Amino acid sequence: MPSLLQIVAHTPLWVWAVMAAIVALGLYGLRPRVLPPRRLAILPLVGVVLSLAGIVQSAQPALAFAAWSLALLAGLPPGHALGRRREARWLEDGRLEIAGGWFMLVFALSIFAVRYALGVVFGIAPALKADPVWIGLSAGAGGLIAGIGLGWLAGLVLRARPTAAAAR
Repeated sequence: MPSLLQIVAHTPLWVWAVMAAIVALGLYGLRPRVLPPRRLAILPLVGVVLSLAGIVQSAQPALAFAAWSLALLAGLPPGHALGRRREARWLEDGRLEIAGGWFMLVFALSIFAVRYALGVVFGIAPALKADPVWIGLSAGAGGLIAGIGLGWLAGLVLRARPTAAAAR
């Protein structure tokens, strides 16, 4: 079994570039900003697409989809609660003004960490890709993250209050 140092040393450089970009974008999210809701939806949708791609590639897509669906449903309530905590308000032009926060950085890094860890596990032990337990765990992890992201987006958008000018 390879050591942690060997795993890190044999990770392609582009993976670290992706992680650096994720950290940079996450740090940008620490500041208050104004953006259209569709831009806010990008990262949660990336989580959904990446986890669905894993289902399509699974040895047992039906099992993977079932685990993913259950985990997605389990992730929606905590994500919604996190989204409702963020200050946000609708502007007259339909954009959202949102307070800065750690969610996007932590969320993006969790997508990265799960994908990286599963890549390492399946790289070391490829036979696990066909193991029903690992199929359920990997799909469930993706579904949970996707559910938290979608729940966060819904909570934030539903919590946003209109500005005085937009309310008229």
